[in-house]
Amino acid sequence: MANKLTLLFLCVLHLNLNAQQWIDKKYDYDSTLNVPYGTAVNFNGSIDTLTMDIYTPICDDINHVSRKPLLLWIHGGAFLAGDKNEMKKLCIQFSKRGYITATINYRLGFIPDDVAWNCNYPNYSCVFATDSAEWYRAYYRAIQDGKGALRYLINRNAALKIDTNNIFVAGESAGGFIALGIGLLDTISEKPIQANAISNAPNPNSNALGCQYCLGELFNGVDVARPDLGDIEGTIEPTNINFTIKGIGNMFGGMLSDLLKSHKANSAKPAIYSFHQPCDLIVPIDSGQVFAGLSWCMTNGYNCYGIHNTAKIYGSRAFSNWNINYGYGYNIHNEFTTTNFPYSFIFGTASCLDQVSNPCHAYDNSTLRENNLASFFAPLITTNPICDTTLFPNGIHSINAESYINIYPNPSSSILNIHCINCLNSSFTIYDMLGQKYIEEAHIAKEETKVNINHLHAGMYLIKIQNKNGLIKIIKFTKE
Repeated sequence: MANKLTLLFLCVLHLNLNAQQWIDKKYDYDSTLNVPYGTAVNFNGSIDTLTMDIYTPICDDINHVSRKPLLLWIHGGAFLAGDKNEMKKLCIQFSKRGYITATINYRLGFIPDDVAWNCNYPNYSCVFATDSAEWYRAYYRAIQDGKGALRYLINRNAALKIDTNNIFVAGESAGGFIALGIGLLDTISEKPIQANAISNAPNPNSNALGCQYCLGELFNGVDVARPDLGDIEGTIEPTNINFTIKGIGNMFGGMLSDLLKSHKANSAKPAIYSFHQPCDLIVPIDSGQVFAGLSWCMTNGYNCYGIHNTAKIYGSRAFSNWNINYGYGYNIHNEFTTTNFPYSFIFGTASCLDQVSNPCHAYDNSTLRENNLASFFAPLITTNPICDTTLFPNGIHSINAESYINIYPNPSSSILNIHCINCLNSSFTIYDMLGQKYIEEAHIAKEETKVNINHLHAGMYLIKIQNKNGLIKIIKFTKE
């Protein structure tokens, strides 16, 4: 009986430990910032250079056996503003869980209206497009960029140790729209008609030239061309590598059309996690015009114009209901709060003034929703084997009972000293955090060995020391 209880306890313990993988934050991380992943034509015909930040978990996997799931995070900003740095914290938190994470800048902006929308609210004219088609075109360009960024990472899966069968995308607000588009807009029939060639737009009003997305753009007093925006995949980083998007994280985003209905043949449907608040002023949880609640507040309390030329959108509850009503068969997990917008400027929870300090187009509890997203994604991940956490972060270790190893100075700017007792005829190799080999020495000839690291870029590295019996120790160091 005791043996059976012990076996049962071990089985439960094993299941519990497995359940916590991809949920617990047990890894250190490294980052590679401002990596160019492509160029693309923006709303005014200019060329934008697009960049991403990449975060990698640090683990003792110097033999490069294990792979990691990839999670691409996408910032919000109504397709008009925002920056990848806004996703830094979430990238770090999921990298600590064992994911390769990345976040991107994508093309921002649309052609502003030619009408002067004057209001005491700063930059109010910046949200007025020349017509509703511009919302669809901005949305489509951003999805093309997100797809290209994902392919950039997939094409480097060997160096980054990405498991191409376990890909995830997530975003906030406009980033949620883009994440859903990356994962679901996969047939040409889903291309918005507004993304085809349409009639030129009139030259924007001068009020809009100070908008963030217009800075540096030249408008020559003539109509602005609106050519066909091309294939749904865009042109950045073509790939022949097959990959599977397992899950999508949609934080107070939605869709501009039904992307659940059509799905690429023989392709698995990604699972979807949605968080949304019914009192959202920017993205209605059901369906309606973008900025519907904000427009109400501006006209009923700030004596401003309502926001014109917006697109009709479908929030998280709307497309979840499609899934149920039409039997689409997606695994969708919803976390919706209960407070509705009261259509009051002053009085009550979620009124216009209350949302100045407590916006509903936001998280109610960011830590809770982050953890819940991690818990939703974790059972979907089939990555195996799993890399171990870094065991030797402090620099002094023994390769066997008689050996002593120290590296110094750490950090170092030019010369790294390896002090190794009883390590003669051992070898050492230096790798960056992506596993690329930089320095290899077949034999350590003396106890004190100097290594010139002047040519290494600043960042974190691993030095692997291996003796003649095959025993290995790995030490992390920083190049200044």
